Amino acid sequence: MKKLIFILFISLFSLQVVGQLSDSARFKPTFWEIGWVSSDVFIGALSADVVLGFRHNQGIGIRTTLTQDYFFSDNLYGLYENSNFVYRGGIFHKIYFDNSRNRKITLRHGPRIRYSEYSYQREDWIEFENLGNTQYRYGTVNLQDRNLELGYELIIGLQQRYNNLFFLEYYVGLSYMDFVRTNSTEYTLSELRNNGASDFGYYSGILPNQAQLVLGVVLGFRKSS
Repeated sequence: MKKLIFILFISLFSLQVVGQLSDSARFKPTFWEIGWVSSDVFIGALSADVVLGFRHNQGIGIRTTLTQDYFFSDNLYGLYENSNFVYRGGIFHKIYFDNSRNRKITLRHGPRIRYSEYSYQREDWIEFENLGNTQYRYGTVNLQDRNLELGYELIIGLQQRYNNLFFLEYYVGLSYMDFVRTNSTEYTLSELRNNGASDFGYYSGILPNQAQLVLGVVLGFRKSS
């Protein structure tokens, strides 16, 4: 059922994008935006948004994020202690609603992807063979996880523009991420999902494990063609 719902959201997003582009004259952009997601610095991430507008109030954008992720708590089986890497990205459809001349309310939605690698160590009993007998010794075990997550986001923002070039945007919304693949040496997909080891960011305890409350601030440049 989850996969069916996700496919439905992707299909609706694709239809919107195709419809928007097909109505645009020769696919010529009417404006562009480049923004730095400054709020992600507080979670150890470097994020950027790029938007191309094909109508005066709509655009298609991408977000890309790189991070060294050191923010898992000890109750997550005590793992993810070093060499942690996360890539997060997404494609979104963004709509601008007039609030005043230099202030716009924005609505964006689209699919997200997250790829993570975790290398960690744990002290445990290690099995080995000696003269045909199975024996155990206590030592350090090197473990590694590679996880892939897919999801969707819906975000509302308030964009303030300055001198028709700079803008500042605050946003809040919801994202849903779910594990679709892992080659974990220790945990199954079900165990990772139940642990809530999902996309990093601002987490609200009233939401299920795969859902997150997303907050942020974007500083950027905007230019009309």
